[in-house]
Amino acid sequence: MNPQHQHELKTGLLRGLVWVVLAFVLLLVLNFANSAVAAKPVDRSNMLFPYYEVAEVLNSVATHHHAKDTAALTDQLEALSVATAQYCKTDGKTQPANMQQLQAQYAKAYLAWLELSSVVMGPMLDNNTVRQIDFRPLRLNLLERAIKKQPQGAQAMAMIGSPAKGFPALEYLFTQNNFKSGTPQCNYAHEVVLDIERTVAGLKWDDAQALGAGMQLYFNQLVGATHNLAWERMEKPLLKNKDEAGANVTPAGHWPFSEFQLTEKAWAAQWQGIEHLLMVTGQTVPQADTQVIPLEAYLRGLGKIELADTLVKYSIAVDVAMRSNDITKPASVQQSVKALKVLKGFLESEVAKGLKVSIQFSSSDGD
Repeated sequence: MNPQHQHELKTGLLRGLVWVVLAFVLLLVLNFANSAVAAKPVDRSNMLFPYYEVAEVLNSVATHHHAKDTAALTDQLEALSVATAQYCKTDGKTQPANMQQLQAQYAKAYLAWLELSSVVMGPMLDNNTVRQIDFRPLRLNLLERAIKKQPQGAQAMAMIGSPAKGFPALEYLFTQNNFKSGTPQCNYAHEVVLDIERTVAGLKWDDAQALGAGMQLYFNQLVGATHNLAWERMEKPLLKNKDEAGANVTPAGHWPFSEFQLTEKAWAAQWQGIEHLLMVTGQTVPQADTQVIPLEAYLRGLGKIELADTLVKYSIAVDVAMRSNDITKPASVQQSVKALKVLKGFLESEVAKGLKVSIQFSSSDGD
Protein backbone atom coordinates (compact mmCIF):
# COMPACT_ATOMS: atom_id res chain seq x y z
CA MET A 1 0.00 0.00 0.00
CA ASN A 2 1.50 3.36 -1.05
CA PRO A 3 1.76 6.28 1.41
CA GLN A 4 -1.14 8.13 -0.21
CA HIS A 5 -3.49 5.18 0.24
CA GLN A 6 -2.30 4.75 3.84
CA HIS A 7 -3.02 8.40 4.53
CA GLU A 8 -6.51 8.14 2.99
CA LEU A 9 -7.23 5.02 5.04
CA LYS A 10 -6.11 6.67 8.28
CA THR A 11 -8.18 9.76 7.46
CA GLY A 12 -11.27 7.63 6.74
CA LEU A 13 -10.87 5.67 9.97
CA LEU A 14 -10.39 8.89 11.96
CA ARG A 15 -13.52 10.43 10.43
CA GLY A 16 -15.48 7.26 11.16
CA LEU A 17 -14.29 7.31 14.77
CA VAL A 18 -15.28 10.97 15.11
CA TRP A 19 -18.79 10.22 13.81
CA VAL A 20 -19.15 7.31 16.24
CA VAL A 21 -18.12 9.53 19.16
CA LEU A 22 -20.48 12.31 18.03
CA ALA A 23 -23.36 9.85 17.69
CA PHE A 24 -22.66 8.51 21.20
CA VAL A 25 -22.57 12.01 22.68
CA LEU A 26 -25.81 12.91 20.89
CA LEU A 27 -27.47 9.80 22.30
CA LEU A 28 -26.39 10.75 25.81
CA VAL A 29 -27.74 14.27 25.34
CA LEU A 30 -31.08 12.97 24.06
CA ASN A 31 -31.39 10.54 26.96
CA PHE A 32 -30.60 13.31 29.40
CA ALA A 33 -33.13 15.58 27.72
CA ASN A 34 -35.82 12.92 27.91
CA SER A 35 -35.12 12.44 31.61
CA ALA A 36 -35.23 16.17 32.15
CA VAL A 37 -38.58 16.43 30.37
CA ALA A 38 -39.95 13.60 32.47
CA ALA A 39 -38.73 15.22 35.67
CA LYS A 40 -39.66 18.83 34.90
CA PRO A 41 -43.26 19.74 35.78
CA VAL A 42 -45.43 22.14 33.84
CA ASP A 43 -44.93 25.75 34.99
CA ARG A 44 -48.08 26.59 36.99
CA SER A 45 -47.03 30.11 38.02
CA ASN A 46 -49.21 31.83 35.39
CA MET A 47 -52.04 29.31 35.37
CA LEU A 48 -55.26 30.32 37.14
CA PHE A 49 -57.34 27.24 37.92
CA PRO A 50 -61.12 27.66 38.29
CA TYR A 51 -63.30 25.84 40.77
CA TYR A 52 -64.39 22.55 39.21
CA GLU A 53 -67.60 20.81 40.16
CA VAL A 54 -67.21 17.11 40.98
CA ALA A 55 -69.54 16.31 38.07
CA GLU A 56 -67.22 18.24 35.72
CA VAL A 57 -64.22 16.23 36.88
CA LEU A 58 -65.96 12.88 36.52
CA ASN A 59 -67.51 13.68 33.16
CA SER A 60 -64.16 14.91 31.83
CA VAL A 61 -62.51 11.65 32.95
CA ALA A 62 -65.26 9.58 31.34
CA THR A 63 -65.25 11.50 28.05
CA HIS A 64 -61.62 12.47 27.53
CA HIS A 65 -59.86 9.55 29.22
CA HIS A 66 -61.94 6.38 29.38
CA ALA A 67 -63.95 6.90 26.19
CA LYS A 68 -60.79 7.87 24.30
CA ASP A 69 -58.91 4.81 25.57
CA THR A 70 -61.91 2.61 24.76
CA ALA A 71 -61.85 3.84 21.15
CA ALA A 72 -58.11 3.12 20.94
CA LEU A 73 -58.66 -0.39 22.33
CA THR A 74 -61.50 -0.99 19.88
CA ASP A 75 -59.20 -0.17 16.96
CA GLN A 76 -56.54 -2.58 18.24
CA LEU A 77 -59.10 -5.35 18.79
CA GLU A 78 -60.45 -4.95 15.27
CA ALA A 79 -56.91 -5.33 13.94
CA LEU A 80 -56.39 -8.37 16.20
CA SER A 81 -59.60 -9.95 14.89
CA VAL A 82 -58.44 -9.51 11.29
CA ALA A 83 -54.97 -10.87 12.10
CA THR A 84 -56.41 -13.90 13.90
CA ALA A 85 -58.83 -14.68 11.08
CA GLN A 86 -56.04 -14.41 8.50
CA TYR A 87 -53.72 -16.61 10.53
CA CYS A 88 -56.34 -19.28 11.13
CA LYS A 89 -57.18 -19.51 7.41
CA THR A 90 -53.62 -19.61 6.02
CA ASP A 91 -51.76 -22.74 5.02
CA GLY A 92 -48.97 -24.00 7.22
CA LYS A 93 -46.20 -22.52 5.06
CA THR A 94 -46.68 -18.91 6.17
CA GLN A 95 -47.58 -19.43 9.82
CA PRO A 96 -44.22 -18.56 11.46
CA ALA A 97 -44.19 -15.00 10.06
CA ASN A 98 -47.92 -14.57 10.68
CA MET A 99 -47.58 -15.77 14.26
CA GLN A 100 -45.06 -13.03 14.96
CA GLN A 101 -47.50 -10.48 13.54
CA LEU A 102 -50.33 -12.00 15.53
CA GLN A 103 -48.39 -11.86 18.78
CA ALA A 104 -47.33 -8.27 18.06
CA GLN A 105 -50.94 -7.23 17.46
CA TYR A 106 -52.05 -9.02 20.62
CA ALA A 107 -49.42 -7.04 22.54
CA LYS A 108 -50.75 -3.74 21.16
CA ALA A 109 -54.31 -4.66 22.10
CA TYR A 110 -53.39 -5.78 25.58
CA LEU A 111 -51.33 -2.68 26.34
CA ALA A 112 -54.30 -0.55 25.24
CA TRP A 113 -56.50 -2.58 27.57
CA LEU A 114 -54.12 -2.12 30.52
CA GLU A 115 -54.12 1.64 30.08
CA LEU A 116 -57.93 1.74 29.90
CA SER A 117 -58.48 -0.60 32.85
CA SER A 118 -55.85 0.83 35.19
CA VAL A 119 -58.52 2.96 36.90
CA VAL A 120 -61.85 1.14 36.72
CA MET A 121 -64.86 3.43 36.60
CA GLY A 122 -68.35 3.82 35.15
CA PRO A 123 -69.63 0.96 32.96
CA MET A 124 -66.43 -1.03 33.50
CA LEU A 125 -67.15 -1.10 37.21
CA ASP A 126 -70.86 -1.61 36.76
CA ASN A 127 -70.45 -4.51 34.32
CA ASN A 128 -67.42 -6.07 36.01
CA THR A 129 -65.56 -5.80 32.71
CA VAL A 130 -62.14 -6.71 34.12
CA ARG A 131 -63.44 -10.06 35.32
CA GLN A 132 -65.19 -10.67 32.01
CA ILE A 133 -62.15 -10.27 29.75
CA ASP A 134 -59.05 -10.41 31.97
CA PHE A 135 -59.77 -13.05 34.60
CA ARG A 136 -56.57 -14.44 36.09
CA PRO A 137 -55.36 -17.08 36.59
CA LEU A 138 -56.56 -18.87 33.48
CA ARG A 139 -58.16 -22.25 34.15
CA LEU A 140 -56.61 -24.64 31.62
CA ASN A 141 -59.12 -27.43 32.22
CA LEU A 142 -61.99 -25.06 31.49
CA LEU A 143 -60.18 -23.71 28.43
CA GLU A 144 -59.74 -27.22 27.03
CA ARG A 145 -63.42 -27.93 27.66
CA ALA A 146 -64.40 -24.70 25.87
CA ILE A 147 -62.23 -25.58 22.87
CA LYS A 148 -63.96 -28.96 22.58
CA LYS A 149 -67.37 -27.25 22.61
CA GLN A 150 -66.36 -24.92 19.77
CA PRO A 151 -68.85 -22.16 20.70
CA GLN A 152 -69.85 -19.69 17.99
CA GLY A 153 -71.54 -16.33 18.46
CA ALA A 154 -72.48 -14.17 21.43
CA GLN A 155 -74.98 -16.54 23.06
CA ALA A 156 -72.66 -19.54 22.92
CA MET A 157 -69.70 -17.53 24.28
CA ALA A 158 -71.88 -16.20 27.09
CA MET A 159 -72.10 -19.78 28.36
CA ILE A 160 -68.31 -20.02 28.61
CA GLY A 161 -66.98 -18.96 31.99
CA SER A 162 -64.60 -16.01 32.29
CA PRO A 163 -61.69 -18.22 33.50
CA ALA A 164 -61.63 -19.90 30.06
CA LYS A 165 -61.68 -16.88 27.76
CA GLY A 166 -60.60 -13.25 27.48
CA PHE A 167 -57.04 -11.98 27.12
CA PRO A 168 -55.46 -14.72 29.28
CA ALA A 169 -56.85 -17.42 26.96
CA LEU A 170 -55.37 -15.66 23.93
CA GLU A 171 -52.08 -15.14 25.73
CA TYR A 172 -51.85 -18.86 26.38
CA LEU A 173 -53.03 -20.07 22.96
CA PHE A 174 -50.76 -17.73 21.01
CA THR A 175 -47.69 -19.30 22.66
CA GLN A 176 -48.59 -22.96 22.05
CA ASN A 177 -46.84 -25.04 19.39
CA ASN A 178 -50.12 -26.68 18.36
CA PHE A 179 -51.78 -23.35 17.58
CA LYS A 180 -52.12 -23.74 13.82
CA SER A 181 -54.60 -22.82 11.14
CA GLY A 182 -57.67 -24.99 10.82
CA THR A 183 -57.41 -26.33 14.38
CA PRO A 184 -60.10 -26.10 17.08
CA GLN A 185 -57.69 -23.94 19.11
CA CYS A 186 -57.42 -21.41 16.28
CA ASN A 187 -61.17 -21.28 15.71
CA TYR A 188 -61.80 -20.77 19.42
CA ALA A 189 -59.19 -18.02 19.65
CA HIS A 190 -60.99 -16.02 16.98
CA GLU A 191 -64.28 -16.41 18.86
CA VAL A 192 -62.54 -15.14 22.00
CA VAL A 193 -61.33 -12.03 20.17
CA LEU A 194 -64.85 -11.36 18.89
CA ASP A 195 -66.21 -11.86 22.40
CA ILE A 196 -63.78 -9.29 23.82
CA GLU A 197 -64.74 -6.89 21.04
CA ARG A 198 -68.43 -7.19 21.95
CA THR A 199 -67.70 -6.59 25.63
CA VAL A 200 -65.64 -3.47 24.93
CA ALA A 201 -68.25 -2.20 22.45
CA GLY A 202 -70.78 -2.32 25.30
CA LEU A 203 -68.91 0.30 27.33
CA LYS A 204 -71.03 3.47 27.08
CA TRP A 205 -69.13 6.30 28.74
CA ASP A 206 -71.77 8.95 28.06
CA ASP A 207 -73.76 7.40 30.90
CA ALA A 208 -70.90 7.37 33.41
CA GLN A 209 -72.18 10.30 35.45
CA ALA A 210 -75.72 8.90 35.49
CA LEU A 211 -74.40 5.84 37.30
CA GLY A 212 -74.04 7.98 40.41
CA ALA A 213 -70.27 7.95 40.78
CA GLY A 214 -68.97 10.53 43.26
CA MET A 215 -65.57 11.86 44.27
CA GLN A 216 -65.25 9.29 47.05
CA LEU A 217 -65.66 6.34 44.69
CA TYR A 218 -63.45 7.90 42.02
CA PHE A 219 -60.71 8.77 44.50
CA ASN A 220 -60.74 5.27 45.99
CA GLN A 221 -60.43 3.76 42.53
CA LEU A 222 -57.39 5.96 41.89
CA VAL A 223 -55.79 4.86 45.16
CA GLY A 224 -56.68 1.23 44.45
CA ALA A 225 -55.12 1.45 40.99
CA THR A 226 -51.87 2.73 42.50
CA HIS A 227 -51.90 -0.11 45.02
CA ASN A 228 -52.58 -2.70 42.32
CA LEU A 229 -49.64 -1.53 40.22
CA ALA A 230 -47.26 -1.31 43.18
CA TRP A 231 -48.20 -4.55 44.91
CA GLU A 232 -49.97 -6.98 42.57
CA ARG A 233 -48.06 -6.20 39.38
CA MET A 234 -44.63 -5.32 40.72
CA GLU A 235 -43.75 -6.04 44.35
CA LYS A 236 -45.53 -9.39 44.62
CA PRO A 237 -43.60 -11.02 41.75
CA LEU A 238 -40.43 -9.24 42.90
CA LEU A 239 -40.67 -10.85 46.36
CA LYS A 240 -41.61 -14.23 44.89
CA ASN A 241 -38.57 -14.15 42.60
CA LYS A 242 -36.34 -13.30 45.56
CA ASP A 243 -37.72 -16.22 47.58
CA GLU A 244 -37.28 -18.65 44.71
CA ALA A 245 -33.77 -17.42 43.99
CA GLY A 246 -32.90 -17.98 47.65
CA ALA A 247 -34.15 -21.54 47.34
CA ASN A 248 -32.15 -22.01 44.12
CA VAL A 249 -35.35 -22.33 42.11
CA THR A 250 -35.63 -20.44 38.80
CA PRO A 251 -33.05 -17.79 39.78
CA ALA A 252 -33.99 -15.70 36.74
CA GLY A 253 -37.50 -15.33 38.12
CA HIS A 254 -40.82 -14.99 36.36
CA TRP A 255 -42.48 -11.65 35.69
CA PRO A 256 -46.00 -10.78 34.55
CA PHE A 257 -46.45 -10.84 30.74
CA SER A 258 -42.85 -11.96 30.20
CA GLU A 259 -43.95 -14.48 27.52
CA PHE A 260 -44.41 -11.55 25.15
CA GLN A 261 -41.55 -9.47 26.62
CA LEU A 262 -44.17 -6.99 27.79
CA THR A 263 -43.39 -6.69 31.48
CA GLU A 264 -41.96 -3.17 31.56
CA LYS A 265 -44.31 -1.98 28.81
CA ALA A 266 -47.30 -3.36 30.72
CA TRP A 267 -46.26 -1.50 33.86
CA ALA A 268 -45.76 1.68 31.83
CA ALA A 269 -49.21 1.38 30.24
CA GLN A 270 -50.87 0.88 33.60
CA TRP A 271 -49.01 3.85 35.07
CA GLN A 272 -49.95 6.03 32.11
CA GLY A 273 -53.61 5.27 32.77
CA ILE A 274 -53.14 6.50 36.35
CA GLU A 275 -50.80 9.43 35.68
CA HIS A 276 -53.20 10.96 33.16
CA LEU A 277 -55.72 11.36 35.98
CA LEU A 278 -53.25 12.75 38.52
CA MET A 279 -51.24 15.52 36.85
CA VAL A 280 -51.69 18.40 34.44
CA THR A 281 -49.54 17.59 31.41
CA GLY A 282 -50.42 20.43 29.04
CA GLN A 283 -49.28 24.04 29.11
CA THR A 284 -52.77 25.47 29.66
CA VAL A 285 -55.43 25.22 32.34
CA PRO A 286 -57.58 22.17 31.46
CA GLN A 287 -61.20 22.80 30.46
CA ALA A 288 -63.74 20.15 31.38
CA ASP A 289 -65.49 20.19 28.00
CA THR A 290 -62.31 19.42 26.05
CA GLN A 291 -59.78 17.86 28.45
CA VAL A 292 -59.40 15.62 31.46
CA ILE A 293 -59.51 17.47 34.77
CA PRO A 294 -56.80 15.62 36.72
CA LEU A 295 -56.71 15.48 40.50
CA GLU A 296 -54.00 18.14 40.61
CA ALA A 297 -56.19 20.66 38.77
CA TYR A 298 -59.17 19.85 41.00
CA LEU A 299 -57.05 20.48 44.11
CA ARG A 300 -55.73 23.78 42.74
CA GLY A 301 -59.28 24.86 41.93
CA LEU A 302 -60.15 24.21 45.58
CA GLY A 303 -57.23 26.39 46.66
CA LYS A 304 -55.26 23.43 48.04
CA ILE A 305 -52.02 24.48 46.36
CA GLU A 306 -49.61 22.74 48.73
CA LEU A 307 -51.40 19.42 48.32
CA ALA A 308 -51.33 19.83 44.54
CA ASP A 309 -47.62 20.71 44.52
CA THR A 310 -46.76 17.67 46.64
CA LEU A 311 -48.93 15.44 44.45
CA VAL A 312 -46.98 16.61 41.41
CA LYS A 313 -43.66 15.98 43.17
CA TYR A 314 -44.54 12.41 44.13
CA SER A 315 -46.12 11.65 40.74
CA ILE A 316 -43.02 12.85 38.91
CA ALA A 317 -40.88 10.67 41.19
CA VAL A 318 -42.94 7.66 40.13
CA ASP A 319 -42.74 8.63 36.47
CA VAL A 320 -38.94 8.92 36.57
CA ALA A 321 -38.61 5.59 38.40
CA MET A 322 -40.98 3.81 36.01
CA ARG A 323 -38.92 4.92 33.02
CA SER A 324 -35.92 3.09 34.48
CA ASN A 325 -37.62 -0.26 35.14
CA ASP A 326 -35.56 -3.24 34.04
CA ILE A 327 -36.51 -6.76 35.16
CA THR A 328 -32.87 -7.82 34.85
CA LYS A 329 -32.13 -5.25 37.57
CA PRO A 330 -34.55 -5.92 40.46
CA ALA A 331 -33.30 -2.84 42.31
CA SER A 332 -34.86 -0.65 39.60
CA VAL A 333 -38.22 -2.36 40.13
CA GLN A 334 -37.89 -1.90 43.88
CA GLN A 335 -37.29 1.82 43.36
CA SER A 336 -40.54 2.11 41.39
CA VAL A 337 -42.42 0.19 44.06
CA LYS A 338 -41.04 2.53 46.70
CA ALA A 339 -42.07 5.64 44.74
CA LEU A 340 -45.56 4.24 44.14
CA LYS A 341 -45.97 3.45 47.84
CA VAL A 342 -45.00 7.00 48.78
CA LEU A 343 -47.57 8.34 46.31
CA LYS A 344 -50.26 5.96 47.56
CA GLY A 345 -49.54 6.86 51.20
CA PHE A 346 -49.80 10.55 50.41
CA LEU A 347 -53.11 10.05 48.60
CA GLU A 348 -54.55 7.96 51.44
CA SER A 349 -53.56 10.37 54.17
CA GLU A 350 -53.12 13.97 53.13
CA VAL A 351 -55.18 14.18 49.93
CA ALA A 352 -58.06 12.14 51.34
CA LYS A 353 -58.14 14.47 54.34
CA GLY A 354 -58.05 17.52 52.10
CA LEU A 355 -60.93 16.23 50.00
CA LYS A 356 -62.85 14.98 53.06
CA VAL A 357 -63.25 11.49 51.65
CA SER A 358 -62.71 8.20 53.45
CA ILE A 359 -60.53 5.36 52.22
CA GLN A 360 -62.44 2.20 51.36
CA PHE A 361 -61.78 -0.99 49.45
CA SER A 362 -61.67 -0.53 45.70
CA SER A 363 -62.18 -2.91 42.80
CA SER A 364 -58.40 -2.96 42.33
CA ASP A 365 -57.57 -4.20 45.82
CA GLY A 366 -55.94 -7.61 45.84
CA ASP A 367 -54.72 -10.01 48.47
